[in-house]
Amino acid sequence: MKKLNLIPYPEKIEYLGGSVSAAVLDRFTKQTAEPNEYGEEGYSIQIDETGAVVTAGTAYGFFRAEQTMKQLRNYAELPCLCITDSPAFPYRGFLLDSVRHMQSTEELKKLIDAAALFKFNKMHWHLSDDQGFRMESERYPKLNEIGSYRSSSDFGGEHIQARYGGFYTKAQIREIVAYCAERHIEVIPELDMPGHTTAIIASYPAVSCRRLAVEVQTKQGIFDNLLCAGDEKTFAFLFDLLDEICELFPSEHIHIGGDEAPKKRWEECPKCRAKKNELGLKNFEELQGWFVNRIIEFLAAKGKKAIVWNESLNSNNLDTSATVQMWMDRNGKSAVWANRGNHVIVSPFFSYYCDYPYCQTPVKKTYEYDPYFKGLAPIMRKYVLGVEAPLWTEYIGDFDRACYLAFPRFAAVAERGWSRKEHLDYDSFKLRFACLVPMLNKTGIKPAPQSDWDPDKIHRITDTVKFYKNKIDLESIKNSWNTTYRKE
Repeated sequence: MKKLNLIPYPEKIEYLGGSVSAAVLDRFTKQTAEPNEYGEEGYSIQIDETGAVVTAGTAYGFFRAEQTMKQLRNYAELPCLCITDSPAFPYRGFLLDSVRHMQSTEELKKLIDAAALFKFNKMHWHLSDDQGFRMESERYPKLNEIGSYRSSSDFGGEHIQARYGGFYTKAQIREIVAYCAERHIEVIPELDMPGHTTAIIASYPAVSCRRLAVEVQTKQGIFDNLLCAGDEKTFAFLFDLLDEICELFPSEHIHIGGDEAPKKRWEECPKCRAKKNELGLKNFEELQGWFVNRIIEFLAAKGKKAIVWNESLNSNNLDTSATVQMWMDRNGKSAVWANRGNHVIVSPFFSYYCDYPYCQTPVKKTYEYDPYFKGLAPIMRKYVLGVEAPLWTEYIGDFDRACYLAFPRFAAVAERGWSRKEHLDYDSFKLRFACLVPMLNKTGIKPAPQSDWDPDKIHRITDTVKFYKNKIDLESIKNSWNTTYRKE
């Protein structure tokens, strides 16, 4: 039988024979099961001549069932059936970068609704970086007065001579967190450290190694400015700021970055050198590990767990309570981490990064990436928590462009995260997604047309060259190599 137009595809569908009007879904009956019968997000839907019955053990399960029924309502008539469903991975999320370019609260809600439709359950909200600080802070008001604004924007070789910025008030953040909670999506804020902190240092130079005033960055890249690891004032500042963040976000996890942190400033800094020697550390990578572990310990005392980017593994001393987000890992350290019984979230740059054009990352490549990545021992697969699709916004200046690049990729990653391997079929996915596009359009989401999804080889090469022209300079390549591709 032809697959139903559902994304992600359910774990099991049993056809009972006969058919009924889809109107039965408008008057379904709820039955509550024991939570362990279906798991946290599992559910069943039975549709027959007597009506529709939805069974789940939790509010999460009932909500996921409702998303399935939303998609089933596209049919006028449905086969009598029983759907039994639960996710393959517990973590299925998307990252939204609101630093390089912000989104209005109404635009955020549209993306959240679309994410919920495809059964995402995590929103990783990137709110601090070199180009801006996007959370209201009452304890450190200069983060908003200075750090939330940049003098111009110079992304991808395009110069826009206009002051850019803003921040989300605490009321707006609470509004988004509540909106997500109603859709059973956990909002995970990211406060990046010790690198990607130019906006913080521009606001409070005393937390940096040189203690000199700097400007909020106007372009993408990797920069030398780091928070000073050798000064206790840095940690007092971060602990205060994290107290404020934890009050706003009830999430189990806080993302603390740890990526792309060149050590030049630490190597030059007397306080950082002294701290490294005091602790008996061999190098400045180990000093970053110590730095990150202090933050992890602080969060643990508040009942929070930390997520870090995979560069944090370069220290070889990362606290094992941390979850590592794997995005670019040439040395296979994420596999070693998982094989030792530690948690990993999968966000591969070459397959899941949604901000790059389809010529670089076709949808087929996104859909067919196996989250059980190279080097992972089969017996340790349970330590892969799940998948996350990042949408960075250096090259995304408006909401329509964000939707064009995120959809269908979000749906593709969502299906990899929810559906069982035997149900994964790219040709089927294309047909099913096409049937759901009208639903997205009604909510203001405009996906890329299928003709753009998978360019031929010639266009992949020529269009990728066009995209990168004037976007990358020699210094950015050098810094990226030194931080991301560091050899042992």
